[in-house]
Amino acid sequence: MSNGVWEFVKAHPYLFANLPILAAVILLPQLAPNRDYRRAAVFSGLACLPCSLAEITSGEYWRPVLLSRIPIGVEDMIFTYSFGAAAWMIAALWCLESCTVGIRTFRAAFLRLLPWAFTTVAAGMVVWLTGMPHLTAILISSSGLLLFLLIRRASLWRLAVAGLVFFTPLYMFIVNFQFAVWPNYLSYWNTGGPWGTLVLGIPRGEIAWAAVFGAVWPVVIASALDIRNSKIDPVRVSAQVRQER
Repeated sequence: MSNGVWEFVKAHPYLFANLPILAAVILLPQLAPNRDYRRAAVFSGLACLPCSLAEITSGEYWRPVLLSRIPIGVEDMIFTYSFGAAAWMIAALWCLESCTVGIRTFRAAFLRLLPWAFTTVAAGMVVWLTGMPHLTAILISSSGLLLFLLIRRASLWRLAVAGLVFFTPLYMFIVNFQFAVWPNYLSYWNTGGPWGTLVLGIPRGEIAWAAVFGAVWPVVIASALDIRNSKIDPVRVSAQVRQER
């Protein structure tokens, strides 16, 4: 690799540090024997892409170097797809072979998801406009969405717990590894801000985000796709299979 190319790679850690994650979440689901698990992984990544818009209000928390001159870049899309898919894949490992998608098309699932998304975004904007930090607003509105979805369908608590317990440490490991490879990556965060204080080597906001996102997002995907576990709800799944026949 020439010096010029290597300097470019070193100068854009947000892009190049997350490309291996993107490759992993594209390739690994193909190894899963359950087609519905694979479909849910793809939908989870695609459904998370609009979350890139949150970067518009994130300047107080961090300011990444982007290829583009606009607030949202291809880097944000790579990050949101990668970790959107990863959150589902990790949380749903315990039902890898038994989860079943009840919604026939991604379009129907997106339409089902839209009201929750608009409400959560609106709630987050209201909290942010009251003077709360950007990340605090995201965490509060996302936690409210999780509570609503669990009240609506309590059996999804297993996904929430699995995402919290397994996604959080994995995300922390990945970020710490990225900081080790790209030491200048940490300079993107405002370490003097309310969420920028370092805990275990990474900004505490990243830990809080990973915990909440890891719990919320798999539940959102399971709700949007009407995912059922045949081991827990065999009657419902059998009825669904007969109906599709």
